[in-house]
Amino acid sequence: MRVGINLMSVIPGKIGGMEQYVRNLLAYSMNAGDGHQWFLFLSSHNFHTFEVQKNVRKFMVPDHGNAHAMLHFWINSLQLNLWFCPLLVLNPSDVTIPSVINIPDIQHEYYPEFFDAHSLRWRLDTYKSSAERCSAVLTLSEFSKQTILQKFGLAPHKVHAIHLDASREFSLPHNEALNEQVIQKYKLPSEYGFFPANTWHHKNHLNVFKALVTLRDKHQIRIPMVFTGFAQEAHQNVMNYITNNQLWDQVKWLHYVPQEEMPYLYRNAQFLCFPSLFEGFGIPLVEAMKSNIPIVCSNAGSIPEVVGDAALTFDPNISDDIAVKLAHLYLTPEARTDLVAKGIHQAKHFSWEKCARETLAVFSSVSR
Repeated sequence: MRVGINLMSVIPGKIGGMEQYVRNLLAYSMNAGDGHQWFLFLSSHNFHTFEVQKNVRKFMVPDHGNAHAMLHFWINSLQLNLWFCPLLVLNPSDVTIPSVINIPDIQHEYYPEFFDAHSLRWRLDTYKSSAERCSAVLTLSEFSKQTILQKFGLAPHKVHAIHLDASREFSLPHNEALNEQVIQKYKLPSEYGFFPANTWHHKNHLNVFKALVTLRDKHQIRIPMVFTGFAQEAHQNVMNYITNNQLWDQVKWLHYVPQEEMPYLYRNAQFLCFPSLFEGFGIPLVEAMKSNIPIVCSNAGSIPEVVGDAALTFDPNISDDIAVKLAHLYLTPEARTDLVAKGIHQAKHFSWEKCARETLAVFSSVSR
C-alpha cells in the first residue's frame, strides 16, 4: 500500500498525541516490514524532523505555493492508494482516492463558547464535511466515536475508535542521574500534585485553583502544585487568579518542558490532577498510570473510559468536589497505593503497537 500523509500542519513538540501517533505508526510499519510505502507531505518548519527511511519519502510543500494543486499532482503522479490526514480535516477536501482522517474530538459542538468566532466557523465548516467526504474517520475513544456519530449522522461502520498510548519516553528505564537533574533544574517540591496542560479553557485550570483556595482558607490544607504547558486563551485569567488569591507560594509553573524530562515530573509527583471538561482521550492519564502515580480527575468526556477504576473522580464543574478529592488523595497514602496498583493494570490496555495495528487495518479496508 502506498500511503500519503498530510503533515503540513504538524508543529514539532506542540501537537502532542497526534504527532506521536504518526511517528509510532511509521516506526511500527518499518519494524514489521509490512512493505507499505509512506509518502510524507511536510512544511518548512517540520521537514527536518522526519527521517528518510527505506520505505519513507519526504516532500516539502512550499509555504507560499499552490499547495492544493501540488498535492493533487503528487497524489496522482505517485499513484498513491490512500490519503491520510491525521490532523482534523480532509486536505485537499476534493481528494479523489480513498482517504482517512483523524478527528480526536468535536469539543466545539459542546462548548462553542471556548472558541473564537473564526476558529468556531472553521470547525463548523470543515469537520462535518470532511467526515462525510472521506472513506473512514479515526478517533481516539468510544466516547468520541459516539459524539461524532450523534452530531454528524455518519454510518457507525465509518467511524473507528483507536486508543493512543504514552510517548516512548515513559517506557524507558529509570535514569536516576536524569531524575536528580530534573529535580534540581526545576527545584521541585518534595511533595506536589502535577497538572500538565496548555491553558485552554476546557482544561479547567481555574476550578483547580478555586479548590486550592478552599482547602487553604477553610481547612488549612496547602497542596503544592506543579504545572506545565503553553499559554493559550485562558492563560491570563489563570495567572490573574493565582496572583489575586496569593497562591504563588503553592504553585510552580514550568511552561514548556522537554519530552525526555516529563516522565520524571510525573514520577516525583504525589498524584496527577486532570480536571478537563472535555477530552477525546487524555494522554496524561496513560502517562500517569505508566509512571506509577495515582490520578484524581474529571468524570467528563472520555476520561472515565481511559482510567477505568484507576482514578478518584470528581465533577469538574464543582470546585468543592475537586477540593474534597484532592485533599483525600493528598492525605491518604493507602488510597494512593490502591490507585497505583489499579493504574498498572489499566495501563496494559494501551500500546502503540495495538494503535498502529488497528490503524493499518482501517487503511487496508478502504484502500484501492
